[in-house]
Amino acid sequence: MTLSLANKNAIVTGGSRGIGLAIAQELARRGASVLITYVSSKPRADKAVSEIQSIAHNEAKVAAVHADSANAAEAARLVVAEAHKILGSIDIIVNNAVDGSDINLAAVTTENFDNLFHANLLFPLLLVRESQQHLRKKARIVNISSTSARRPYPEAITYAASKAALENITSALAFQLGREFEATVNAVNPGPVRTDMWNKTPGYEEVEKAIHPATAAGDRIGNPTDIADIVAFLCEEQSRWISGSTVCANGGYVPT
Repeated sequence: MTLSLANKNAIVTGGSRGIGLAIAQELARRGASVLITYVSSKPRADKAVSEIQSIAHNEAKVAAVHADSANAAEAARLVVAEAHKILGSIDIIVNNAVDGSDINLAAVTTENFDNLFHANLLFPLLLVRESQQHLRKKARIVNISSTSARRPYPEAITYAASKAALENITSALAFQLGREFEATVNAVNPGPVRTDMWNKTPGYEEVEKAIHPATAAGDRIGNPTDIADIVAFLCEEQSRWISGSTVCANGGYVPT
C-alpha cells in the first residue's frame, strides 16, 4: 500500500477497540503516527498500541492516553498536550469516542443528558478548539456520526440528538477551519457495525435480520474495516475537495 499518510500525525479518540481501533490501524498502515485515547481499560489500550505498532511504518509513533470524554474540557486539554508532546504537530483528528447510552424519553435526566452531550458533542468540539495552535495546514478532521442522526430513534433519543448536532457542527467547522487552515472537516455515519460491543448486545441477531432487507449494498451489517477505509480516504490528499459533508458509510441503510 502507498504510504499516503507518511509524516502525518493523527489523534483517534476511542481508539482502543471496535471502529476506533480499525481506524487507527488503517491510518498507521498508510504511514501515520497515531495517538489513541481510551477511557476504561489500560490493558486493552496497551494491546491496541502493540497491534497498531506492528503495522506502522518506519519511525511512526504510536501511543495511548487515558481521557474521559465525559469530562470534556479537561480531557481535551490533556489529549492535545499529550499529542503535542509525543507527536508534535497535528494533521488528523478522528472524533470517534462515544457515549452510546440507550436513554428513552422516560429515562432522560439532567445528569445523563449532560454526560452524553459532554462526551458526544462538547468533547469533539473542544478537542478541535484546543488543537488549533498545533494544527498544520491541510489538516483533516473526521467526526464519527451515526445513522441515528437521520432516523427516528426513540429508544436512544439523546444519543440520536447528539449525533445530529455533531453533523451540524461538522459543517460549521468546515467553513471556519477551511478558511484558516485549508482543512477539511467531514462526518461519517455508520449504521450497525459488527464490533465486540455489538456482539454483546442482547438480541443482536434478530436486529440484524430486520436490518438486512433495508441495506442496499449487501445482506450484512458493516465491519469496522468498512468504516476505517472511508475515514482514511477522507484523511488523504485525494479527498481535498470534500468538506462539510456527511458521508454515507452504512451500506445504503440510510442514504445521505
